[in-house]
Amino acid sequence: MPKIPPMKKALAILVGIALLASFTGCKKEQPEATTAATEEKIELTYYRLFDGEDIFEPLIRQYESEHKNITINYKKFTDADKYLNLIINELAEGQGPDLFSMQNTWFVQHRKKLSPVPSDLISVDDFKNVFVNIASKDLILPDDSGVNQIYGLPLYIDTLALYYNQDQFEDAVPSRGKPASTWSELQEDVFKLTKADNSFERFERAGIAMGRSDNVLRTVDILYLLMIQFGAHFYDSKYSEATFAENQGASTDGIENPGVDALQFYSSFALPSSKYYTWNASLSKADSDEKELKTFARGKVAMIIGYSHMYQQILDQIQQLEKKGEKTISANSVKIAPIPQLEDPKTSTEKRDTYGSYFAETVSRTSEHSKEAWEFLSFLVSKENLQYYNEQTHRPTSRRDMIDDQKEDPIYGVFADQIGFAESLPMADDEAYDEIFKKVIDAVLATKDAKEVLMVAQEEISALIPKGGLFPITILPTEGNTN
Repeated sequence: MPKIPPMKKALAILVGIALLASFTGCKKEQPEATTAATEEKIELTYYRLFDGEDIFEPLIRQYESEHKNITINYKKFTDADKYLNLIINELAEGQGPDLFSMQNTWFVQHRKKLSPVPSDLISVDDFKNVFVNIASKDLILPDDSGVNQIYGLPLYIDTLALYYNQDQFEDAVPSRGKPASTWSELQEDVFKLTKADNSFERFERAGIAMGRSDNVLRTVDILYLLMIQFGAHFYDSKYSEATFAENQGASTDGIENPGVDALQFYSSFALPSSKYYTWNASLSKADSDEKELKTFARGKVAMIIGYSHMYQQILDQIQQLEKKGEKTISANSVKIAPIPQLEDPKTSTEKRDTYGSYFAETVSRTSEHSKEAWEFLSFLVSKENLQYYNEQTHRPTSRRDMIDDQKEDPIYGVFADQIGFAESLPMADDEAYDEIFKKVIDAVLATKDAKEVLMVAQEEISALIPKGGLFPITILPTEGNTN
């Protein structure tokens, strides 16, 4: 049985104030509670992706024991595309869940379907003080009148990091024994690690799984990461059109067109004409769920890029391959390093960047009990409950006051350490963006001009942006950026 977090005091009539006090760390004296007989019976339906009911059952049971009039029905889903379409269709019919989780990139597109957090429960300032910066950028959005509202509460924030085979680095790069901290140095690591041969795959060992659109799990996220790091302004200042293919003036690194440079850098690892060619269509199957995970587990690629849950996926692949009698790497050789930067973090004063992805909990606009739903979610994101959630899932925290402790974890600490400089992109339609950028990568690998294909993508993205911009009001999100 999972460890149940400490029980909190039962909330009283002014439950919203009590929850806010718990959320911000304040304590207020509460009046006597009303009897259960006088309270309305409330049933809340909660949809979530991936996490099983066994993780949430202790928290739900605890909350229900403190709120005798509330019942929470939890339903798990595993297919993200079907999950979102189901919710949209149900909400359109005036049905659907009271509470559900949404990818951070979905909030801009679907915020009008959501009920914001009541301001007397959690204020915008309290949110910014408790949660890391990326959550404020993604989840605090202007409503139709231009007032900033909180539309989601995050249980975690995940980031892209670099997985590597330590044994292979000790052999090929013994002076360091681990990946470089900058992309330019990492290119040389790739050159040293790559071993070409005459096999069907053309490589005895690849240096890194990057460059293609079809057989790399997080291909578009990695490209977004590079565009952010290279300094591309993804949108204009009004979020009314895409600008990532434009010449944007020479940066401190001498980069005049960071979007194009980022695209060329990414694709260079899959171009046979490149010195750093290391990845091709034969190294992992495009139609498989595992893609480069299996290649890494077999020792055929030295580095892959992914989120925190990839660690367990790698271990699972090693175990499955071993059961089949196939040769694998040692689980002890699987290590995780921070995502590389353009400049050396040890000497540069430039801000570091990684790409952040996560699901945040929200409440439907059609819910008849939105206040009670938000009260339950604010209970979930207390420090005690997120500590329990981290113990069960190993997903890095969303709260500022938990980062230092989680940074000490010998395996997952890298992800917690990166939360503070995680960035994301507001999107008009994340699925459409994904397909557009995959076509861009394919075109560059077909030797088409990177600037030309990126300009086409820029026009296609701009066509997806609603008239008036992503935020069609005069007040834009606070602390946002156009990267």
